[in-house]
Amino acid sequence: MNTGLQGKVVLITGAGRGIGKSIAFAMAAEGARLAICARDEQQLQLTADEIQAQAKADVIAVKANVTRLNDIRRFVDAAARKFNRIDILVNNAGAAHTGGILTTTDEEWEYNIQLKLLGYIRMTREVIPHMKTSGGGKIINIAGMTANEPSPYSLVPGVTDAAILAFTKSVSRELEKDRILVNSVNPTTTDTPLAENNFKQLALVLQKTPEEVRRSLIASMPQGRLATADDIAGVVVFLASEAANFINGISINVDAGQSPGVW
Repeated sequence: MNTGLQGKVVLITGAGRGIGKSIAFAMAAEGARLAICARDEQQLQLTADEIQAQAKADVIAVKANVTRLNDIRRFVDAAARKFNRIDILVNNAGAAHTGGILTTTDEEWEYNIQLKLLGYIRMTREVIPHMKTSGGGKIINIAGMTANEPSPYSLVPGVTDAAILAFTKSVSRELEKDRILVNSVNPTTTDTPLAENNFKQLALVLQKTPEEVRRSLIASMPQGRLATADDIAGVVVFLASEAANFINGISINVDAGQSPGVW
């Protein structure tokens, strides 16, 4: 399939490792030009170097913390100066958090809302003028299955992910007249460094080992495995491609059919 991504300018947050890194590689393989950001400058540059070496892609790496509006603006401005346009934004930056209502502090709530919810909102707001100038664009928000399947152990991700789905739907209606399509992707537990950190947190709560938590989650999956970052990246590439030019305001679950809900 010709994705139509050749030469498109794609911004990806949280791209140093995990899902964001896989999305960056998948976009580069389609001929896209990339601007990637993350907080870990060393890891981010390693990822950029790998992409340039393997895919020969045009990529810039900008250290940025999306909890900070100035960092977001600096990242977007750097991409616009380098490529003179912005076609696609993938909001992906996030963090692992385990805990319920009595164990989650105000500081933890505020940090995660600033990172994943307000980070997505601010990134979206900053790229919209560039997309309007280019005649349209696509915004893809990485949320999570906790938005649809809340867990007492994942209260914060459930709340922020559910808010992202509402944000996605609302903004998709607002921007459709500008030919800017906004969709979201809900990964299940994905085999990434972030998940490993989550296993450790969950193990403390459940009084198990991280490996026991991992095995239990794998046993609950229909295909007997966790999702890979590439599983998620493939869906993101599809939504960014010309094959998805008539898709707007939806949320795609990437969970091998694990969720029992209908939506």
